[in-house]
Amino acid sequence: LDRMIKSSDITSALKTLMESDLNDYSFDLNNPSDFEDSLNQELLHAYDIIKSISKVSTFNFLYFTFASKYDFHNIKILIKSKYLKKEFSNELISPISTIDVEKLNSAIKDEKYEDIPDSFEFLIKKTFSEYSKYKDPEIIDFVLDKERYIMIFNKIREIEIIEAEELFLKRFIKINIDLNNIINCVRAKIRGEKKAFTKEFLIPEGDFKTENIIEIYDSPLSSWYEKFIYTDYKNIIELGINYFQKNNSLMELEKLRDNFILNFSKIGKYITFGIEPLVGFITAKENDIKNIKII
Repeated sequence: LDRMIKSSDITSALKTLMESDLNDYSFDLNNPSDFEDSLNQELLHAYDIIKSISKVSTFNFLYFTFASKYDFHNIKILIKSKYLKKEFSNELISPISTIDVEKLNSAIKDEKYEDIPDSFEFLIKKTFSEYSKYKDPEIIDFVLDKERYIMIFNKIREIEIIEAEELFLKRFIKINIDLNNIINCVRAKIRGEKKAFTKEFLIPEGDFKTENIIEIYDSPLSSWYEKFIYTDYKNIIELGINYFQKNNSLMELEKLRDNFILNFSKIGKYITFGIEPLVGFITAKENDIKNIKII
């Protein structure tokens, strides 16, 4: 990736990538500007691997756990398109999903829910209701992020899974929830949102209790890290907020979050069988593709 950054143009960067350890990527060097299509195909291929494994193993819930976030991404796009009265671009829609996007579009645009699961009908209607109260497009993100994690936890409760694997998967999801809650609270604080508003959209299933975040909400951002001194998140909060105060950007906070999640998922490197290697595989693949797109 460092060599890609130093490349003089897109073509050189893609050549560097194709010659590296990440040489499973394929690009048309005659049309380097189409690189995103190639990356999307690589991600789709990775999810096809998870899907095929899910079909023939006890891990049938794993594809849903990861692929459903793209359902929620598509739902966000479709609901915002409906309320902002703008046609959505197909380029914004993810081909990775557990529900056909046309069925989602019918449910959201025409409010015809017979072709989607009841759980998705519920969360779409809830998002409609919350948006009608606040008239703020960001509410759509808050509501759907919260409902996605609640849905995933409900899914895990329904299945039989080896205890060690359940602990790993729950810990992985809880880390995502904790860091999602923290970053959303930082964003809300920066926007000047009231504590009561923010509290409503925090996800309760994390390890770091939501009341602890609410307790410090009215304190200056610079002091927030003190509440996290005895948690795994101290450095993320301290370094991320320091960077924001100097540069007016949450980029470092988001990068530290991504690195923390990626490092946790690397546990899978040391386990031969189980869900851990699969979680590590798909997390690393998504991180690689995200970094390549940024470069």
